[in-house]
Amino acid sequence: MSIRNLTSDTNDWTFGAGRSNYLNYDAEIGLNIKTRLLSFLGDCFFDTDAGIDWFNLLEYNRSARLQSSIEKTIAQTEGVVKVNNIDVLTNADRTLTIQYSVSTIYSTDYQGQVEFNYGR
Repeated sequence: MSIRNLTSDTNDWTFGAGRSNYLNYDAEIGLNIKTRLLSFLGDCFFDTDAGIDWFNLLEYNRSARLQSSIEKTIAQTEGVVKVNNIDVLTNADRTLTIQYSVSTIYSTDYQGQVEFNYGR
């Protein structure tokens, strides 16, 4: 399986470069993790249970539930065999950084990072 790559600034599909617009192997799994983590709960009309409840889990005392939800989302991503490590960092400038390490069907230690600003 291969999936279309996204632009780094707006997360839109890339076009115009033929097969090089597609990702395979660990890069494909990493992009799938990223899109699943950036999805809001109930945002997908054909799977309303998919996504993370960002509106409620970014509140002050919800960090343990947020970490659990992020880990569950990563673990249930196609191609992920095991979640090795997850770090969730929230900053004063309202950015959230998720650093993770997973075992995939292609490697034993794939590392990735997802960052977004939830204050805009």
